Amino acid sequence: MNYTKSQREYYNEHRNRVIADLGITRNQYNAFRRIGDQLHSLYEQSCNGTIDEQAYEDSTNVWYAVADRMALQFHLYIYYQTDPRGATIYCSKDPIAKNSYTNASCIY
Repeated sequence: MNYTKSQREYYNEHRNRVIADLGITRNQYNAFRRIGDQLHSLYEQSCNGTIDEQAYEDSTNVWYAVADRMALQFHLYIYYQTDPRGATIYCSKDPIAKNSYTNASCIY
């Protein structure tokens, strides 16, 4: 996908802000983003009915385990937004309430 210069600048600013807020590195941010991309794809497949329920559960559980271990390693809390119309992973240094996950840092 091609991005405009202003879109790329916005993304880089957002990523740098999240990195500073969470106290993680760019590579760690990118690792969360790649996991989020995998989960997002699975959420879309589930929504579209192109993956069976067991395969969906098995696959998402693998990615949840990886992301949960990373979050624990970095002393972060993680929230998974399973609606495929938006961002997938939100992280915070504080516990994340399900009704206010948008207060956490969005990783996309």
